Amino acid sequence: MYPGLIFESLPWWIAAPLLQIGLLVFGMALDETYVNRATVLTGALALYTHSLIAGGVWMPVGLYLDIGLVIGAYGLYAYVVDAYVGNWFRVAAYFVYSPLAIMLVILLPDIIFPVALVVAGFGNLQLMNYLEPVEPYYFGPETVEAYESAVVETGQAEPGDSSEEPTDTDESSFAEPAPDEYDSSGDRSGVEPTPAGGGRDERGILPEFMRRL
Repeated sequence: MYPGLIFESLPWWIAAPLLQIGLLVFGMALDETYVNRATVLTGALALYTHSLIAGGVWMPVGLYLDIGLVIGAYGLYAYVVDAYVGNWFRVAAYFVYSPLAIMLVILLPDIIFPVALVVAGFGNLQLMNYLEPVEPYYFGPETVEAYESAVVETGQAEPGDSSEEPTDTDESSFAEPAPDEYDSSGDRSGVEPTPAGGGRDERGILPEFMRRL
C-alpha cells in the first residue's frame, strides 16, 4: 500500500527526531529567540511524542512532562495576548524547559533525568554569559505596569471607538488638499507610512495575526 504522506514512509527512528526537532524549532520561531513564552509548550509536546514512541517514560519524567504541559499552556496564552509573565515562569522556561533541556531528557536514559536538567541548566547559563549583553530569551513586557500601559494604548488606538460623527457635509470637506501639503514622495508631510508587515516592534512570525483573532 502506498503511504499517503512522505513522512509516513520514513523509518520511525528518522521521523521521530524530525518531528521533535520541528516542534522545538517552531517554538523558537514564534518569538525568534532561543527561549520564549511558547517554547515550554512545544518542548513538552516534543517530549510527549517521545513518550508515545517509547511506550511510556519513568514516573519523574512523566511528572516533568505533565507540569510542562500546564506551564506551557499558560505561556501560550501569555504569548497570544502578549501578557507579562512572572520570574517563576522565566526561570522555569530558561533553565528547566529550554530546548536543550528537552533534547537531553529525550536523548539520555530516564534514570539520569536529573543529570540532564543540571547539564542543560549549566549550558544555558554559559550561553547567557557568552552572548551577553545579547539575551537569548524574550518573555514580553518586563513589568506588569508596562503590560497594562500597552493594553490601554491599544484600546485607545482601536478603530471605531470614537462616538464623534462628522457634522460638516459641505463639499469643502471633500476638497483636495493643497499641493504643498504633500512631500516630494507623494505622501502627506509629517505622516510616516506604516510598514505592510505591521508595527515596527512586532516580533516573531505569528503575534500580530494571533492578536487579530
